[in-house]
Amino acid sequence: MLRCPVATLRPWSGYGGRQWERAAGVPAVWEAREARVVQETTRRRVLAAAAAALPLVVSGCKGIGALGTPPKPAPDVAVVRDAMAAESYLIARYGAVLAAVPGLAGELRPLLAQHHEHLARLRTRLIIPRAAAQPSPSPKTSPSAAPPGTPAAALAYLRDAENAAAASLLAHLDTATPSLAQLLASISASEATHALILGAAGRLR
Repeated sequence: MLRCPVATLRPWSGYGGRQWERAAGVPAVWEAREARVVQETTRRRVLAAAAAALPLVVSGCKGIGALGTPPKPAPDVAVVRDAMAAESYLIARYGAVLAAVPGLAGELRPLLAQHHEHLARLRTRLIIPRAAAQPSPSPKTSPSAAPPGTPAAALAYLRDAENAAAASLLAHLDTATPSLAQLLASISASEATHALILGAAGRLR
């Protein structure tokens, strides 16, 4: 009599509760199918993540250029820079005169303090976007020649500088915004007043 081999069964835990598979050399069909599903799912996730990260990688390689053209400074920026350069030049002239004629300190230091205040107010108006181009170099702020060594001549030297600075600020009023124009007019009036004070002091020498 021929006997058919009996396939023994052993328990296996898988999807859907208690499952059975043949133990007599039969492949684990469910395990292989589960492995293929997991492998395919992982592959799809990796591809999706790579596709999502690609634009960020490209932008990072391009640097700030990927963000577009940097914004240009506002028109007021150039006006404020010019006004700051004029104030810095006046401050340098006062310093040179005080070094050459220390006896004028009592008359000049109050005026010099006001110029420092003017410069501080102008700096608060200098607003440049972070990504904008670097500012162009400002004109030199040091006097090109030594100031006169006598009190009367030194006062006239500063008087002329004050008048020139006041006129320079007035020339920018047409191109400045209303609020900046008001500030420039105020500083110009102060410098014109300084010129009058210096002229009167010079006549007393």
